[in-house]
This record gives sequence, C-alpha cells and structure tokens, in this order.
Amino acid sequence: MSERRPYLRAQDPYWWARKPYLGYTLRELTGVAVALYGAILLAGLICLCRGKDSFDAYRRILSGDVSLLVHLLLLVAVVWHVVTWFQTMPKTMPKLIVGGRQVPQQRMTCLLYTSSITRNGAPAVVEPSSKAAQSIPTSGRRMFPTGIRTAMSAV
Repeated sequence: MSERRPYLRAQDPYWWARKPYLGYTLRELTGVAVALYGAILLAGLICLCRGKDSFDAYRRILSGDVSLLVHLLLLVAVVWHVVTWFQTMPKTMPKLIVGGRQVPQQRMTCLLYTSSITRNGAPAVVEPSSKAAQSIPTSGRRMFPTGIRTAMSAV
C-alpha cells in the first residue's frame, strides 16, 4: 500500500514581492527602520550620560553627510510606518459606536493623525529661552540639555 501524502502546491519563492503582499512586506520592513532609529537615540542617551566628551563625539558623528542621508531615509521609513499603522488601526479594532452610529474608519484615522500631531507637536512650541527653562536649577550635574528639560516640564 502506498502511504498517503498531502498535496503541496508549488509556491513561487518571491510570493512576498507580489501585488497583494508587497505593501504588507514593506510595512513590516519599516519596523526595522523604527528599531534602528531607536537604537541611534539610545546610543545618544548613553553618550549623554557618559559625559560631555562622549556626547560631543556622538554629535560629530551625526553631523556627517552619511549620517544625514541615513536619517533622511529613516525619516521616510518611519513616516511610512506611521501612515500605514494609522490606516490599519481602525480595521483591527472593534467597531466604535457613538450615538447609535458606527464611527467611520476614515474619521478614526483622522483622529489618530490629529491627536498625534497635537500631542507630539506641543513640546516643539516651547522655546529653550522661556521662563520655564530659566526656573530650572542648574546646580549639580545636568542629565539633560536645557531644551529637553524644558520640553519635559511643559508636558
């Protein structure tokens, strides 16, 4: 007797690069860019904690042309990641009913954009030379630059 074998359909090795899957594949690959940018920021925080010389070396590295190009590419990837995340979010969450009506997915996406812009844009409005920055005591060892401390105190 012959042993029973399941049917295995032949699959193209580049199935992930075809039309319905390509957008998802690119979106997931942008997660790597988000992680890389987080690692760059973490390295900066570690250099900041190590002292002025270490942080100055970190800033010198970031001021190079190659670094600017890498940051530009990372910015594009992170923006693509955010846009696709905000578009996917309403599709994956339970239906939101307000006043007996379902909130449309486009409105929920617009709310995500609005809340993100207002929440993340608010610290950028605070100037480092504001009165909040002047009221911060500068005695002792400073862990953060004045601009970051000002933005954190405004939140």
